[in-house]
Amino acid sequence: MNNFNASEYNEKVMKGHFRKIYPVIAGQIIERTGISSGKCIDLGGGPGMLGISLASISDLQVTIVDPDAECVRLALENSKEQGVQDRVNAVQAPAESIPFDDDSIDLVASRGSIFFWKDQPKGLSEVYRVLRPGGWAYIGGGFGTLALLQEVQAMRADDPDWDRQRRERMSKNPPEHYETILTQLGIDGIVDKSEAGTWIVFRKPLES
Repeated sequence: MNNFNASEYNEKVMKGHFRKIYPVIAGQIIERTGISSGKCIDLGGGPGMLGISLASISDLQVTIVDPDAECVRLALENSKEQGVQDRVNAVQAPAESIPFDDDSIDLVASRGSIFFWKDQPKGLSEVYRVLRPGGWAYIGGGFGTLALLQEVQAMRADDPDWDRQRRERMSKNPPEHYETILTQLGIDGIVDKSEAGTWIVFRKPLES
């Protein structure tokens, strides 16, 4: 992201305007995947509020992976503020090169990051690689519910470019775009689109 200020994003957006959405999305992820323990990655997690929310309502061991060093520092700081530092770690790396072994992760979650990946097919291929057989991916962008999206829109009414840019990202990344990538990679997944967001959801097959 151009001119990205991690500290401002942390305070104004993640812990400000978007504060309510992360616990809701975390709950939706756990309900959808059934994963509430094991190893989890919050990919492109920035200052880490989705990963922290997942750790707060589960027994997951969460690693926030982000290419920005300041975001990694803030994620560790935020985990201490929320009292989950014993189950949350953070490392600096891009989505296209996840620093974990093959078949080692139970859940990969990501909100709002995929739009900024330099190579989306490579990133999704990496997600598939690190998932253990039976592990789940829940990746995309959204606000949990339409009501929460509308609440965020109202709070950000003083920044007309924000909603325009959000809509542009969604129009450039329609469901069929991700469906094509999944097909090309041979990943059996679905792309869920609603007014509240778009999510790529897939499970790595169990070994026979």
